[in-house]
Amino acid sequence: MSEYHNPQQDPGSQKRLMLAFLLVFIMIAAMQFLLPKPKPPQQEKQGATPQPSAQATPVPAAAATPKPRAPRAASRAAIKQGGSESETVLENDFYRVTFSNRGAVAKSWILKKYKDQKGNPLDLVNGAAAPVLGYPLSFFAYDKDLENQLNNALYVGKTEMAGTSKDLTFDYSDGDITARKTFRLEKNYVLALETEVTRNGEAITVYPQWPGGLGDQGSLGSYSASRLDWNQDGNVERKTATSGFFLTGKKWISGGQTLNGPFQWAATADQYFIAAFMPANPNGTAMVTLNSQVEVPKDPANPKETTKVSVLGLAFGHSGEANRLRLYAGPKAVDQLESTQAQPGGPDLRGAIDFGFFGFIARPLFLWLKWTHDHWISNWGWAIAFLTIVITMALLPLRVSSQKSALKMQKIQPQVKAISEKYKRYSITDPRRQEMQKEMSALYKREGVNPLGGCFPMLLQMPFLFAFYSMLGNAIELRLSSWLWVKDLSAPDPLHILPILIVVSMFVMQKSTPQAGMDPAQQKMMNMLAPLMIGGISWSVAAGLCVYWAISNVLGYAQQVWINRSELGQQVRKAQERRATRKK
Repeated sequence: MSEYHNPQQDPGSQKRLMLAFLLVFIMIAAMQFLLPKPKPPQQEKQGATPQPSAQATPVPAAAATPKPRAPRAASRAAIKQGGSESETVLENDFYRVTFSNRGAVAKSWILKKYKDQKGNPLDLVNGAAAPVLGYPLSFFAYDKDLENQLNNALYVGKTEMAGTSKDLTFDYSDGDITARKTFRLEKNYVLALETEVTRNGEAITVYPQWPGGLGDQGSLGSYSASRLDWNQDGNVERKTATSGFFLTGKKWISGGQTLNGPFQWAATADQYFIAAFMPANPNGTAMVTLNSQVEVPKDPANPKETTKVSVLGLAFGHSGEANRLRLYAGPKAVDQLESTQAQPGGPDLRGAIDFGFFGFIARPLFLWLKWTHDHWISNWGWAIAFLTIVITMALLPLRVSSQKSALKMQKIQPQVKAISEKYKRYSITDPRRQEMQKEMSALYKREGVNPLGGCFPMLLQMPFLFAFYSMLGNAIELRLSSWLWVKDLSAPDPLHILPILIVVSMFVMQKSTPQAGMDPAQQKMMNMLAPLMIGGISWSVAAGLCVYWAISNVLGYAQQVWINRSELGQQVRKAQERRATRKK
């Protein structure tokens, strides 16, 4: 389950707020322990110590590196090698792929409808990792000498029309080893590919791979969003480089782990883009996880200072036979993923977007936001602002109930304190403590106060708040979208105006919120620390989230002022003034 920070602090009392978060934390922690954990089986690997695998039985050693059989008579193939390095382009309205005949790999994968941070067409090939780890659609083999041979050979390329589509075929042979790759354009962001490698006429296990991350990973933080996703028998799994919590986290994706299928699809992905392999036949498929350390610049503006990051990738295909696959390499856009089926009649790629535990709420929210942008408000920032106002007004009854409950608790606080003082000399185990509870219950009943009345409405709001946060964090439409002074709603506010507004609005909202039973010194400290803590969180999150957060706080403050000016609010204020006068 994904974890999220609540972008909208309810203006209820601090004690009830802490109780609400504690309950949510307990539920999350309980789920972590109750859900069954997969048992890592053992993986055999020829000539090496067995490594742990994340699935059941891995590819057998014999399948990983099959022993060459005795060559048949006349099985030696004709030598076929290119004379010099050359490039060939396949393109449609969505992408433009440049292939090199050295290794028959994709040296460039331009997405025509998306830009990079410099305003140029986005290249999905990672310029820092691919030259080191390998280019997309290179070969992975358990025999590294064979892998190097196949990925450094000069292939013979040929293009031809197949109906209305264009095919590009690369062939290579040294007489014993023969390799072929065929690529065919399909609609949208899909490319079909077929690969086969034989030794003396017998097929051997060699997988196509995407080993070097994705090209939109231009900053250190973007690498932390990398993960491997796959769909196995309808169940979508998502794994990052490490698993577990902060203190118990451990490395999960190790380079060279083999996971057995059947897989409907398997992908390397980051926050906004994905490269997903989809087999024509899921049976017999296997996936090899790749996790490597690569030196990348700490700051793109200063490439001389570098640091190491984990770059995730995968190899995918059928064991011991030719591979017939399709590859979706493009944006994690809801409409594109849902319209791309892994196999005819099979699942689509919607599972590549992780809307979190409250995805059943987050997805409709996103569709509503997209409809608002496409049909009414053409700016994503203003569309977020409009949706925030609508949701806030929809949750208004719950928030008003919570705020009224806080005022009622504030009103009867003197009586509550008097009862507590009356019984404080008795220990918790003393039977006379039961009399205190009876008096408290009678007081609550007489005054019409529910001590949990502030927490329950707030808990009902939380699924919507988490869902909204998750939805905005996954919306690729916010990437490089501008709003007022913000040039990219998916990046932090460059002037930090929104985080400052969040801090100020939260501070004044807390000052205006009744906080029954809290020590004045503790209340003052919380009124300062809580806004600063939230401000620190919002300082580095996406500006689109800050738009939602800031507007929510401002509307929450307006609601609290309205409640404070109501008849109940005025009664509480007068009672506080009388108590303050008596203390003087």
